[in-house]
Amino acid sequence: MHRPVITPRPDSPASQAVGFDLDGTLAVDQGWQGGRIGLPQPGAIDALRAVAQQRAVFVFTARPLRWLPEIADWVTWYSGLDAFVDPAEGRAYWTARGTVLVTSTKLGAACYVDDRAVHHAGDWGDTLATVARVVGLDRAVGAVPA
Repeated sequence: MHRPVITPRPDSPASQAVGFDLDGTLAVDQGWQGGRIGLPQPGAIDALRAVAQQRAVFVFTARPLRWLPEIADWVTWYSGLDAFVDPAEGRAYWTARGTVLVTSTKLGAACYVDDRAVHHAGDWGDTLATVARVVGLDRAVGAVPA
Protein backbone atom coordinates (compact mmCIF):
# COMPACT_ATOMS: atom_id res chain seq x y z
CA MET A 1 0.00 0.00 0.00
CA HIS A 2 1.34 3.44 -0.93
CA ARG A 3 1.55 5.91 1.94
CA PRO A 4 1.57 9.62 1.14
CA VAL A 5 4.65 11.68 1.92
CA ILE A 6 4.06 14.30 4.60
CA THR A 7 5.21 17.52 2.97
CA PRO A 8 6.40 20.30 5.27
CA ARG A 9 3.79 23.06 5.19
CA PRO A 10 4.24 26.57 6.61
CA ASP A 11 0.75 26.42 8.14
CA SER A 12 1.49 23.13 9.93
CA PRO A 13 4.41 23.27 12.37
CA ALA A 14 3.91 19.57 13.16
CA SER A 15 4.80 18.72 9.56
CA GLN A 16 8.28 20.22 9.93
CA ALA A 17 9.98 17.76 12.29
CA VAL A 18 10.85 14.12 12.83
CA GLY A 19 11.15 12.81 16.38
CA PHE A 20 13.62 10.10 17.36
CA ASP A 21 13.36 8.07 20.56
CA LEU A 22 16.67 7.54 22.36
CA ASP A 23 16.79 4.16 24.11
CA GLY A 24 16.31 1.17 21.86
CA THR A 25 16.14 3.39 18.78
CA LEU A 26 19.14 5.71 18.50
CA ALA A 27 21.06 4.03 21.32
CA VAL A 28 21.31 0.39 22.30
CA ASP A 29 18.99 0.03 25.28
CA GLN A 30 20.96 -1.12 28.30
CA GLY A 31 18.75 0.46 30.93
CA TRP A 32 19.28 4.06 31.84
CA GLN A 33 19.53 3.85 35.61
CA GLY A 34 22.49 5.94 36.66
CA GLY A 35 22.27 7.94 33.44
CA ARG A 36 24.24 5.59 31.23
CA ILE A 37 23.54 5.71 27.51
CA GLY A 38 24.29 2.78 25.23
CA LEU A 39 26.35 2.96 22.08
CA PRO A 40 24.54 4.04 18.91
CA GLN A 41 22.42 1.43 17.16
CA PRO A 42 24.03 0.42 13.85
CA GLY A 43 22.97 2.94 11.21
CA ALA A 44 21.15 5.22 13.67
CA ILE A 45 23.54 8.16 13.52
CA ASP A 46 23.68 8.10 9.71
CA ALA A 47 19.88 8.08 9.64
CA LEU A 48 19.68 10.97 12.11
CA ARG A 49 22.12 13.01 10.00
CA ALA A 50 20.27 12.22 6.76
CA VAL A 51 16.92 13.33 8.15
CA ALA A 52 18.48 16.42 9.77
CA GLN A 53 19.62 17.58 6.33
CA GLN A 54 16.00 18.00 5.25
CA ARG A 55 13.86 18.36 8.39
CA ALA A 56 13.99 19.69 11.91
CA VAL A 57 14.79 16.79 14.25
CA PHE A 58 14.37 16.23 17.95
CA VAL A 59 15.29 13.42 20.31
CA PHE A 60 12.69 12.52 22.90
CA THR A 61 13.09 10.35 25.96
CA ALA A 62 11.19 9.30 29.06
CA ARG A 63 14.32 9.82 31.15
CA PRO A 64 14.19 12.34 34.00
CA LEU A 65 15.04 15.93 33.06
CA ARG A 66 18.37 15.82 34.91
CA TRP A 67 19.75 13.40 32.28
CA LEU A 68 18.84 15.50 29.22
CA PRO A 69 22.12 17.49 29.10
CA GLU A 70 24.07 14.20 28.93
CA ILE A 71 21.82 13.04 26.10
CA ALA A 72 22.48 16.27 24.21
CA ASP A 73 26.22 15.71 24.69
CA TRP A 74 25.84 12.11 23.46
CA VAL A 75 23.98 13.25 20.32
CA THR A 76 26.62 15.89 19.56
CA TRP A 77 29.52 13.52 20.26
CA TYR A 78 28.30 10.76 17.96
CA SER A 79 26.56 12.76 15.23
CA GLY A 80 28.59 15.96 15.07
CA LEU A 81 25.28 17.86 15.09
CA ASP A 82 24.70 20.61 17.64
CA ALA A 83 22.22 19.38 20.24
CA PHE A 84 20.71 21.21 23.18
CA VAL A 85 18.13 20.67 25.90
CA ASP A 86 14.70 22.17 25.45
CA PRO A 87 14.53 25.26 27.64
CA ALA A 88 10.92 26.17 26.79
CA GLU A 89 8.14 24.86 28.96
CA GLY A 90 4.97 24.22 27.04
CA ARG A 91 6.72 23.82 23.67
CA ALA A 92 4.44 22.02 21.22
CA TYR A 93 6.61 21.95 18.08
CA TRP A 94 10.19 22.07 16.87
CA THR A 95 10.75 23.60 13.45
CA ALA A 96 14.38 24.78 13.47
CA ARG A 97 16.81 22.97 11.24
CA GLY A 98 20.49 22.77 12.00
CA THR A 99 20.29 21.86 15.68
CA VAL A 100 18.86 18.83 17.43
CA LEU A 101 16.45 19.48 20.25
CA VAL A 102 16.55 17.04 23.21
CA THR A 103 13.31 16.88 25.13
CA SER A 104 11.19 14.68 27.35
CA THR A 105 8.08 15.92 25.54
CA LYS A 106 6.66 14.17 22.52
CA LEU A 107 6.22 17.17 20.25
CA GLY A 108 4.11 17.47 17.14
CA ALA A 109 5.94 15.81 14.26
CA ALA A 110 5.49 14.47 10.76
CA CYS A 111 6.58 11.10 12.14
CA TYR A 112 8.28 9.40 15.07
CA VAL A 113 10.98 6.76 15.04
CA ASP A 114 10.44 4.67 18.17
CA ASP A 115 11.14 1.06 19.06
CA ARG A 116 7.93 0.78 21.09
CA ALA A 117 5.47 2.07 18.54
CA VAL A 118 2.57 0.29 16.88
CA HIS A 119 1.67 1.66 13.47
CA HIS A 120 -1.99 2.53 12.95
CA ALA A 121 -2.97 2.54 9.26
CA GLY A 122 -6.68 3.23 9.74
CA ASP A 123 -7.91 -0.25 10.68
CA TRP A 124 -8.47 -0.46 14.45
CA GLY A 125 -9.07 -4.21 14.24
CA ASP A 126 -5.51 -4.73 12.97
CA THR A 127 -4.07 -2.14 15.36
CA LEU A 128 -5.76 -3.58 18.44
CA ALA A 129 -4.75 -7.11 17.45
CA THR A 130 -1.12 -5.96 17.23
CA VAL A 131 -1.33 -4.19 20.61
CA ALA A 132 -2.93 -7.29 22.16
CA ARG A 133 -0.13 -9.49 20.81
CA VAL A 134 2.68 -7.11 21.82
CA VAL A 135 1.53 -6.50 25.39
CA GLY A 136 -0.01 -9.93 25.99
CA LEU A 137 -3.67 -9.00 26.29
CA ASP A 138 -6.44 -11.60 26.34
CA ARG A 139 -7.33 -12.71 22.79
CA ALA A 140 -10.90 -11.47 23.26
CA VAL A 141 -9.56 -7.92 23.64
CA GLY A 142 -8.12 -8.04 20.12
CA ALA A 143 -11.57 -8.42 18.60
CA VAL A 144 -13.11 -5.07 17.71
CA PRO A 145 -16.87 -5.18 17.16
CA ALA A 146 -17.96 -4.19 13.66
